[in-house]
Amino acid sequence: MRKHMEILPKTGFIQAQSRFNAQLKFLPRISLSKDAMELFDEDTGVLEVPLTVLVAGQVKPVPFTMQAVVTCSELLFDRAQVDFGFCSVNQSVRSSVRLTNTSLLPQDFGFLGVPDFMEVQPNDGFGTLLPQETLEVDLIFSANKAKEYSFQLHCKSGINRDFPLTCQAVGVRPPLQLSHSLVQFGATAVGDRSTAMLYLTNHQTNHQTINHQNQQPAPPVTKDTMAPPRLFSFSLPQPSDLSITPSAGRLLPGERCLIQVTFRPRLLDEDIREEALRLFLRAKLLREKELERSRQAELEAKKDLPVETSKGKKAPVIPKNSKVSDVPQTELLTELPEPADIQPGSEHFEEARASLLYSFTQRYSEHTVSCFVSDGDPPEEDLQAQPAWSSFNTLYLQLQCPTVQPPLVVTSNNGHKSIDFHQVAVGEKVVKRFTVQNISKESLDLRSSVLDVHGPFSLLNALRCIRPGETHTLVLAFSPSLEKKFSETLEVRCQKMTLEMTLRGEGVLPAVTCSHPGGLLDLGYVLEKESTSHVLKMQNSSAVAVVFRVQLASLCPSRPPGGADGVASLLRGYSGSQLQPTVGTQNLSGLSVFSVLPAEGSIAPGQSQDLMVSFQPDHPSVCYSDRMTVELRNKSVVCVLDLRGAASSHNMYLCGGDPLTVPIESLLPPLITAQPQITGQR
Repeated sequence: MRKHMEILPKTGFIQAQSRFNAQLKFLPRISLSKDAMELFDEDTGVLEVPLTVLVAGQVKPVPFTMQAVVTCSELLFDRAQVDFGFCSVNQSVRSSVRLTNTSLLPQDFGFLGVPDFMEVQPNDGFGTLLPQETLEVDLIFSANKAKEYSFQLHCKSGINRDFPLTCQAVGVRPPLQLSHSLVQFGATAVGDRSTAMLYLTNHQTNHQTINHQNQQPAPPVTKDTMAPPRLFSFSLPQPSDLSITPSAGRLLPGERCLIQVTFRPRLLDEDIREEALRLFLRAKLLREKELERSRQAELEAKKDLPVETSKGKKAPVIPKNSKVSDVPQTELLTELPEPADIQPGSEHFEEARASLLYSFTQRYSEHTVSCFVSDGDPPEEDLQAQPAWSSFNTLYLQLQCPTVQPPLVVTSNNGHKSIDFHQVAVGEKVVKRFTVQNISKESLDLRSSVLDVHGPFSLLNALRCIRPGETHTLVLAFSPSLEKKFSETLEVRCQKMTLEMTLRGEGVLPAVTCSHPGGLLDLGYVLEKESTSHVLKMQNSSAVAVVFRVQLASLCPSRPPGGADGVASLLRGYSGSQLQPTVGTQNLSGLSVFSVLPAEGSIAPGQSQDLMVSFQPDHPSVCYSDRMTVELRNKSVVCVLDLRGAASSHNMYLCGGDPLTVPIESLLPPLITAQPQITGQR
């Protein structure tokens, strides 16, 4: 036992009435079972060593026994070699090994001298193993060069024992490379979006060979030939709140492509349908409880009714405001709808969606997106064939996506974030509103993006700061000037999110025709103070309702006063019977001699509208005239009619022939001259 035990000091001197301390060191070696076969039990690990202390001048020695339980100090890996396989540069490959403490004592361990391209977790490779404990250790290999790797990891115990682990890997450089392999999005509200920009680069200029004999990729080999173009394609998980633009493409050697990764969190339809069923069930239970309370109240009211006496006194009736359920029992016992029956856009669906938004807290998700890279273009014989690709050329993009509650939600239009003005006649204006609410605990200062100043959409009111729980209504107008479809995005911004509203509308040219071709409309002769009328039909052939208005030149505010148009006719002279001013003689009473009913209105799509033109003079004249213009709200003219009429005081009148007077009435009274006497010659 001298190889395994040591007593210090071996000899000592003890004073009278005092104590002497000696140190016993037990250092078991591997050969203990051979050196002390009679004292050591290999099955139990128990060691009993008898010792004797000899005292000078004392005949009887002092015996004592040293007992110990000897255990091994081995740390065992579940495998002797770790092969990471092919690993792309700037990517990581993880492999797990199990480390077991076979000892009956706790042991400290640590991985020392770990290379830069390796990472050991947990706790960076340090820890303590309890007796018989097994720990799963993650070995993460990150190649920094395209080469073969062969190395050892050394795990040392607390007693400085070394347990090596052999590792090997092959680092390869894919033909394409991402500028970032990890994207950490900021906290994004539901309904908002976050965007990250990456670059995908084809850095290769030399050809990389592949072992076609066994269809296994080989390490990069440098040749003099130029590398072929590379096709790439990103594969997103489905369903996903992520989008990548472009998701596929082709890169030539040395070419670089800008990649846009967008994270737009939303509520899943399955979650919304489950919430709708929960709300439906809760409402059903509330209705049943209300019905039960109403029944109890009705029974109690009947018990309190006094019996009708013989004197004819009537029992008091139940008050009108007593809570007696009017809901039929069949409605209360309605079965729960199937989740598939709750369609997006329905009332139950939107109520459930709003409920989830108001109760939303936070959510975190991680996604790994694969980018597959081809070995080249498809063969020229079949361009639709699937191009060959290598697994170790695949790129991986890790995305970390935290989601939070939106501070701003749309409460109008069933929560939809799109406003459709539908078809609007060119030149007309349609106004719509939508309301937003602050559901956060902070005040929000609202701002908006700038709409196209030359576009048809416009924001009519200003934005303001809204406190928690308050709402604000935005007023939007759509006034198209061209016959085409329009679409624009309005961003309502606050401190923590941007709410995007999609504005849509279509400009339509109104197609309205008149039954009269235009020009002259002669209402003929009538007796003074009597009237005649003519009916015109307006037909709307467009797909939208149009608003029209009828204008008479005699009632137009811009008409020159004092019959200036008649004076101009006199100055220009006249020679034909068709010469007539725009506005001729009017009634002496001041009322318009021509009238149109209705003077304005709206014509539905595919419908028609009758216009009644009336002529009612109050004195005899052949110079009644006016101009009628039918125009739409967008100032487009449907038709222009020159109205003409004449009035006579007698049933018999003479018409036709050459005009003997000017086509307007003189402002002076008629000149009365004496009739000359005709004398006969004798």
